[in-house]
Amino acid sequence: MAAGALLGITGAVASTSPASAATGSVSMQAACDNQYPGQGRVARIRTWNAFGWKCVTGVVPVADGPIDVSRQCRTQYRNPSAYSAYRNYSDPYSWYCVF
Repeated sequence: MAAGALLGITGAVASTSPASAATGSVSMQAACDNQYPGQGRVARIRTWNAFGWKCVTGVVPVADGPIDVSRQCRTQYRNPSAYSAYRNYSDPYSWYCVF
């Protein structure tokens, strides 16, 4: 099982993108809104690393929800081939989309 799946975030772990590919930021809040519609979840960093992002409700005992970052890239850029990557494992803000 991939490390990302164990930590509740899925996405590619490549640190560079192909020279011809476009890149852009990824909205973790939009990911929570899209992946948990109508639940009012908020994107929060639970652990300070790339895989620390979770969608939370603040309601107990509702568990934090994982974020599928590549899915958000496909949705955000309306590109079925888009995928996610991060530049630095220790930086939760280093995620980006390749499309």
